[in-house]
Amino acid sequence: MRPDLIDRYSAPVPHYTSYPTAPHFHAGITPQVYASWLADLKEDATISLYLHIPYCDRLCWFCGCHTKHTLRYEPVVQYLEALRAEIDWVADQLDGRGVVTAIHLNGGSPTMLSVVDMARLKARLSARFTISSTAEISIEIDPNDLGEDRFDAMAAFGLTRASVGVQDFDPKVQQTINRLQSFEQT
Repeated sequence: MRPDLIDRYSAPVPHYTSYPTAPHFHAGITPQVYASWLADLKEDATISLYLHIPYCDRLCWFCGCHTKHTLRYEPVVQYLEALRAEIDWVADQLDGRGVVTAIHLNGGSPTMLSVVDMARLKARLSARFTISSTAEISIEIDPNDLGEDRFDAMAAFGLTRASVGVQDFDPKVQQTINRLQSFEQT
């Protein structure tokens, strides 16, 4: 290990999915301000959508994401209702402007979405936005949530990239950080 690299890569950084980054959010960012930002987008604007699914069926103790532990699916269903309402609100503000060139599902564990809910989410996005045929559609994957049905659902969603977090394959480390996943599973 090189001490200079340890120092360089151990510093806190902004969360890569937040824009503006979290320190820029404050009470002055009202729905009206947000609507004005959306209204300023040009007809041919490229749009990236970030869909945050803030639930996990197991919390990884190293995680810095805004998430909540749940062993029931009902909170996820309620959240998805709110997410669909936000999708509709944003689409209404855009009024047909822009083309979606990137969609990223993160959380939490977006792979805990049921097959039906994943299909409904994609259908809502497709109905409300113009999505480029070459859009990059990515997802954060927890291999503990996956089975053939979910792989098929992700393919039907149009995913082009997946991120599988691996902190370490040492079972003791995995136990310590509460992220158990074997090399084979990953």
